[in-house]
Amino acid sequence: MLANKEKKWAIYVTAGSVSALVSYLLFNKRARSKTVSCVRESKAFVSDASAFVTENRQEISDLVKGTTERVNELVQVAGEDIEQIARHSAHLKDTATDVLDTAKEAGQDIQRQRQAYKIREGQTEQRLPGAD
Repeated sequence: MLANKEKKWAIYVTAGSVSALVSYLLFNKRARSKTVSCVRESKAFVSDASAFVTENRQEISDLVKGTTERVNELVQVAGEDIEQIARHSAHLKDTATDVLDTAKEAGQDIQRQRQAYKIREGQTEQRLPGAD
C-alpha cells in the first residue's frame, strides 16, 4: 500500500513540475522565444541529418559493411594469435618443467657425488692413522 502512495505522490510531483514549466513558458515571453528558437534549430538539424542519410544511404551502408568485414578479419586474426600464444605457453611450460626436472636431477647427482666424496675422505682418514 505504501508503494501505491509513493507512485501517486511521484505522479503529483511530476504533474506539478510540468504545470510549472508550462506556466513559466506561457507567461515569460523571453523563455518562450528561446524555447521556440531551440525547437526550430533542433528541427532543422534533424531535417538536415535525415536528408544527409537519405542522400548517402548506399555510401553509409557500404562503409558500415566494409568496417564490419574489417573488424571480423581482425577478430579472426586475434583469435589465431591467441591460439598461437596458448600453444607457445604450453610449450614454454613443458620446457620449464623439463629444466626444473633436469636441475633437480643435477642437484641430486651433486649431493650423491658429495656424499660419495665424504665417504671416500672418511675412509682415507681412517686408513691414515692406522697406517702409522
